[in-house]
Amino acid sequence: MKNKTARLIWLTLILLFCAGMASAETISLSLDQCLQTAYQNNQTLLQLEEKINSAGYKIEETRSGFYPQFSFTGSYTRLGNVPGYEIPGIPITIDTLQFIFGPFKQKLGAANNYNFTLSLQQPLFTWGKIRNGYRISQQGLSLAQEDYRKNKQEIKYNVVSLFYNIILARELIKVREESITSLQDHLKTVQDRYDKGYASEFDVLRARVQLTNAQPPLVQAKNLYRNALDNMKNLLGIDIKDSVNVEGSLGFDSLGVDPSQAEDFAFKNRAELKLINQQKKISQLSLAIAQAGNKPTVVGSANLLYERPYSSQDIWKTDWNFTLVLSLPIFDGFLTRSKVRQAKSDIKQLDVSENQVKDYIKLEISQAISDLNLAKENILSQQENVSQAKEGLRIAKVQYQNGLLTNLELLDTEFALTVAETNYLQALSDYTIAKAKFEKAIGKD
Repeated sequence: MKNKTARLIWLTLILLFCAGMASAETISLSLDQCLQTAYQNNQTLLQLEEKINSAGYKIEETRSGFYPQFSFTGSYTRLGNVPGYEIPGIPITIDTLQFIFGPFKQKLGAANNYNFTLSLQQPLFTWGKIRNGYRISQQGLSLAQEDYRKNKQEIKYNVVSLFYNIILARELIKVREESITSLQDHLKTVQDRYDKGYASEFDVLRARVQLTNAQPPLVQAKNLYRNALDNMKNLLGIDIKDSVNVEGSLGFDSLGVDPSQAEDFAFKNRAELKLINQQKKISQLSLAIAQAGNKPTVVGSANLLYERPYSSQDIWKTDWNFTLVLSLPIFDGFLTRSKVRQAKSDIKQLDVSENQVKDYIKLEISQAISDLNLAKENILSQQENVSQAKEGLRIAKVQYQNGLLTNLELLDTEFALTVAETNYLQALSDYTIAKAKFEKAIGKD
């Protein structure tokens, strides 16, 4: 019995361990995978996808205005008292016989009344109202698609920025850990020299203080990494408790930029300008519809009837009719004039907005190019700086071992290397994010 209980306990522990291992499985994501996950899970994009679907259905709705409208109606009426009239009796004399013929009651209708109607209605001429309404719905679809594209570009920039902030924080952790390892080795060296009488107590205290001071930057880098990773999980729609690892590295791929070409590309591809362009087309079509408000329209309708009784006869019979309706507004209380003025004002507002957006795009491109150039200069300068700092630290360690360099000078050299490596990593991250900012500024998908 005890053996069975022990086996049951071990089996339970094994299952719990396996479950824990499964739940602790790390999700590895590259930049492309992060982007695809964000596109699939982002609530704003999901909502905009439905707006695109709705705009497509709106096109189908407005297209129906071109087609004839068919309808069928049927009715049955039972009369409790059929109307009619009474013919008084007529006196008739035959030889010596006299009698009265009648009276008679004549019904006007029948107790059971049936009516079935098949109707057709077709606008024949509406002065472009239906056609322009259909075109507005088409522009509405383009508007929804550009809005989706604009938000997708924004999400891409946010994902790229977070992704490389995570990479930066991870690399900074490595730099801080390497710095601490180097300072620990240095402390051992100083302590050994102190024990042998070659170093002072101040040197030992200074090495310990330097090692202690190196701990907060490591904690800060780890906190930066953790926060950036949590923000990425939130952006991707991943549970905050899940373990995630991003796969990538900081690199430098110099981007050639021509400001004039960048502006031309942006004016053709920025979603904001395309949105304004679509809105202007909608306003122009709305203006055409408003101008047609006091214009004549022609509508045709036809009806096929099958009824009983028919013309006071209690029989089934068919009939038909066709109608042309001409509608010509004479006075609408200046409604059309007001709508036309409103539509023209909307177009002027959009012209002003277009100029404002173009100015903002120029500024955004200029700032993005400045950020690119600054980050590029920092990368080139810090590359050389890191190489020199490493060589300087190597020489300093040799000189310190030979008593040609003070402890403080060696610590300063180690600190200089840490600063140089940190600045270099920051420059790489800045350049990558500036590149993403530039691509967003010119409207590149």
